[in-house]
Amino acid sequence: MRGWGSGGRGESISVTEIFIHDLFNHHNHVGGEKVTHIDLFSGANQFELIVNTVHEPLLVLDTEMKIIFANRNFYNNFKVKSEETIGNSIFNIGDQQWNIPKLRELLERILPEKTVFIGFEVEHDFPTIGHKFMLLNASEIHNDYAGKKLILLAIEDITERKQAEEELTKYRQHLEELVDKRTMELKESEERYRRLFQTSKDGILLLEKQKGEIVDANPAITKLLGYKYEELYGRNPQDIGLLKDIGDFQNFIQKLNETGFIRYDDVPVETKGGKGIETEIYFVNKTKLIQCNIRNISERKQKEREIQESLKEKEVLLSEIYHRVKNNMQIVISLLRLQSRHIKEEKYREMFKESQNRIISMSLVHEKLYQSNNFTRIDFEEYIRELTNGLFRSYGVDKDKISLTIDIENISFLINSAIPCGLIINELVTNSLKHAFPDGMKGEIKIILHSVDENMIELVVSDNGIGIHEDIDFKTTKSLGLHLVTILAENQLHGNINLDRSKGTKFKIKFKEVK
Repeated sequence: MRGWGSGGRGESISVTEIFIHDLFNHHNHVGGEKVTHIDLFSGANQFELIVNTVHEPLLVLDTEMKIIFANRNFYNNFKVKSEETIGNSIFNIGDQQWNIPKLRELLERILPEKTVFIGFEVEHDFPTIGHKFMLLNASEIHNDYAGKKLILLAIEDITERKQAEEELTKYRQHLEELVDKRTMELKESEERYRRLFQTSKDGILLLEKQKGEIVDANPAITKLLGYKYEELYGRNPQDIGLLKDIGDFQNFIQKLNETGFIRYDDVPVETKGGKGIETEIYFVNKTKLIQCNIRNISERKQKEREIQESLKEKEVLLSEIYHRVKNNMQIVISLLRLQSRHIKEEKYREMFKESQNRIISMSLVHEKLYQSNNFTRIDFEEYIRELTNGLFRSYGVDKDKISLTIDIENISFLINSAIPCGLIINELVTNSLKHAFPDGMKGEIKIILHSVDENMIELVVSDNGIGIHEDIDFKTTKSLGLHLVTILAENQLHGNINLDRSKGTKFKIKFKEVK
């Protein structure tokens, strides 16, 4: 490969010839077998092939920084052509894109002083191939044959490595930030846990998982049990009278690992001073430890026992009240019954009977209340069946002629709803028995009580008798019974009442239970 003319020589000398000449002189000088120029020059082509297989781009420069040789990888990597490279200053090739200040510094200042330089890093933006990081290795070469000093410049493209290093640095910084953040979070979490641990009203023990020995105890547990911290540390809870009933500790650990949480209620514990306290104990599985919380519930349990005793007393009192009210009503009923025997006019005797039945309906509520389990609610279906059976007996009605159908949902009422509802049923069934089936007419009375809509209850009392005349307004009639039904439905139950006359008589009352 021809590249430059030597001073005074008539022909140009290739770089290959220069290196071959050096090799020839060296070989003969060290006493090797005599080698002729013809032998060496015959390998010139092989030399260029070897140089062109070198991975790094290679340049040979003269002292004027003109390029006299470039290997194939220089052209391939930096996208320049031979004709614009050979014989030109390195700083001028490719529209002066190699005019790099650091490269000038290396070739013009550093290299003349040191003659060899390894690992000189250069960063540059090339218009054609983009941003590059290069590692330059330069060496001066003295050659007598050429009569000139040369510079061998090897260029290693380390862009991908630098980018990988930058990415690795960024990733390392990101990891460090994450580690710092997580460390801070863990520190803050540990501080929060420590504050909670120290200030908790519950006694807390931390146990190691192998033998269950106590490795930490908060102030609340030392106060609760009467032990000093030093007396608890390193001991097993069973040694101080705790957790005697948990069985084999390793089986307990296995169960805790499976569930993560175990709780024991009403656990008796004895303090150091021998005082018995009632506690609830729960265990929480941590990574390396077991957290055991012990809560003193002695005061709460005592309050519960006091409440239970108080409830029993009130239940006895309520039962006695309901029983006395029922008995007093029975006395009133008996007085009315005795008085009615001295009344000759049927109209007034009937009024007394109706009053007796009304009092019976209220008396029956109190009877059911003191017979119930909770003294506040009564089974309304049972109540209605007993109430209506009494009315049928009172009026001497043959059930073969007038049948009774009761369809009641499983509903229980408080006393404030039970009494007005019972009185309404008493009045409407009484009205049907007296007026709906004249002259021995057969028929049916129905009582339906169901929940409808949200929180609403519907009571339907109907018969298929002769019905109420169209001219009669049940809300304004002088009939005490119907007037009482309206008052009870609207003022006591706070509901609404409607009458359907299409097929006999059907009263519909919708209301919410009165609390």
